[in-house]
Order: sequence, then C-alpha cells, then structure tokens
Amino acid sequence: MLIVREGKKRVRGIVGQARTLLLVARGGETKEIIKEAWRRLYSNGASYILRRDLFEPLKPPIAKLAITVRPVRDSDMSRILKERPRRYSVLRANIPTCYIAESPDGQLCYMQWLIAPAEQMRFRSYFCGELKNLRDDEQLLEFAYTFEKFRGQGVMAAAMAKIAEQNISKGARWALTFVREDNLASLKGCKNAGFRPYMYRTEQWRLFHLKQSFKMLPERSLYPFEAKPAELPAEMKSLTGDVSAIGRATSSESGGQQVLQ
Repeated sequence: MLIVREGKKRVRGIVGQARTLLLVARGGETKEIIKEAWRRLYSNGASYILRRDLFEPLKPPIAKLAITVRPVRDSDMSRILKERPRRYSVLRANIPTCYIAESPDGQLCYMQWLIAPAEQMRFRSYFCGELKNLRDDEQLLEFAYTFEKFRGQGVMAAAMAKIAEQNISKGARWALTFVREDNLASLKGCKNAGFRPYMYRTEQWRLFHLKQSFKMLPERSLYPFEAKPAELPAEMKSLTGDVSAIGRATSSESGGQQVLQ
C-alpha cells in the first residue's frame, strides 16, 4: 500500500509540474524561467534573511491606495495564475496561509505566504535551499508578489506589514523573510514593513546543485542602501563567512530544486 501511495504521489507531482509548465508558457513567464535555469547552472549570489520583532511598535506604512488583507480564496486562483502561473504547484498544495491584498474595487494587488512552524515541513519542497528551523514564536513570509498594475504604489510594504501581524494572537513574536541582496526594491519594501537585516546567506549554484552558508549579522546591521561600503560588515563585502547555527546543521548543500519555484 505504501508503494502504491508513493507511486500515486509521484504521478500527481509530475502532472502538477506539467500543468505548471503549460501555465508558465501561456502566462509569458518562459523567459524568466529560462533565466533562472541559467542561474542555477552556474552562479554566485547572496541573500539577506530579514527579521521583524512583532512586539516592537511600527508606524504602519501607507500605500497610495487603500488595501484589505485576507486569506486567498478559490475564486482568486484564475486571476493569480493568469499573471503568476509558477505558483500553481504551491497553491495546489493548499499550504496555509497565502494572503491577498486587494484594492477597494476587488482587484488583486499583492500576495504572500505566511508560514507557521507547523507548516514548515510541507513548505520546504517548494523553497529553493535550506530553511531556518522555525521556533514556536517565529514565522516565515515567502513568495511575495506585487501584481504589475499596482507596482510603485507602496503596496508591498503596507501589505507585508499587515500580513506579518496575522499570527500575533497565536504566539508569533518574530517574522522572517529571505530577499536576494540585489533586489533593492524588495529590500526597501521590507525595511518599510519593519524588517531589519538578521542573517546573511551566500549561494553557489553549480550544475543545478546549491551550496549555501549562513552567518549571523551584528545587531543593528544596516541595509546596503543605508550604509557606505566601508561601514558594511565584512561578510557583506566578501560574500563569505562561517555558517551560524541554522536549520539542522551549520552548513548545508542541497540538490537543485524545481526550476518552477
């Protein structure tokens, strides 16, 4: 019975990936996927792990339009997949909780997952690389996406700040998120949403095989756009550093995940 269940699971996975590829091709994201594939063939990079203390007061960032944050609905799927088809597989997995920010007239402005510790294992297979093992008072925000029509209007910061606070009543104290160091727009949006640099992850892709290392940043570290190069911690300049206690080990290597993550 176990073999049969595993076989059915694999078939569903293959069908899901095929459906995602078809949706990506129809949605015009093919070039983006090819670019990501080339990156995973050979590249060096780095990401920040940002953190927000949800107990610290935050002046709510205000978008240029009023937004309402709510969990995703089945009726949102066609609109999401029309613009962001690569999220088909994780949406199909129904991992709690994907949140939507919508405009007063019901248009989708922004989407992002808020992952509680209990859901982290289910989420791992959709995330590229190693994840910090979440404590009971931590949560992860991932797969942020601002719909094209609403970019440049401060929607990300306003929505992300609200989404991060959804689980405070359930014991959440810290919110974490990963952002590539060259994505200045997202880094600035996270800063406005109350997030600060917490850890630094270096990444090496070789033939779809990922090698990573993590390092804790000094307390009160600045974003790269807040500091002059001479003021940045050494690990941010050199893209090197020892791995700090994170996840299940002090360093990790993982095989290439699905390109369509």
